[in-house]
Amino acid sequence: MTRVAILSMTMLATVAFAADRKTYRYNCKGGAFTVTAAIEISGRWSKADPVILQIDNEPPQMLVADPDAPDADSFRNKDYEFYALKNFVRLTRMSHGVIVKTYNACRAE
Repeated sequence: MTRVAILSMTMLATVAFAADRKTYRYNCKGGAFTVTAAIEISGRWSKADPVILQIDNEPPQMLVADPDAPDADSFRNKDYEFYALKNFVRLTRMSHGVIVKTYNACRAE
C-alpha cells in the first residue's frame, strides 16, 4: 500500500512540473514568424519536446532539437533551421541542403 501511495505522489509531482508552452513572435529582416515551445522549470526551452514554427499563412512546421548545439535553442526539420543564442536569433529555410531564405536580425516582440 505504501508503494502505491509513493508511486501516486511521484506521478502527481511529474504532472505538476510538466513544461508550459509559450509562443514567441519574432520580427526579422526577411519577414516575421512565431515559435511555440515548451518551457522547462529552469526557463529554458525543452529539448525533449518539438517546437512549432508558424510563418504567415504557411502550414505549421514541427522542429526537433538539434543535438549538435547544446548551449543554444536550436531546432530543425528538413526545411527549416531555427537557432537562438541569447539575443542572436536566426531562421533559415533550406531546399535540398541549399539555403533558400534567411530570416536574420530578429527581435522578439
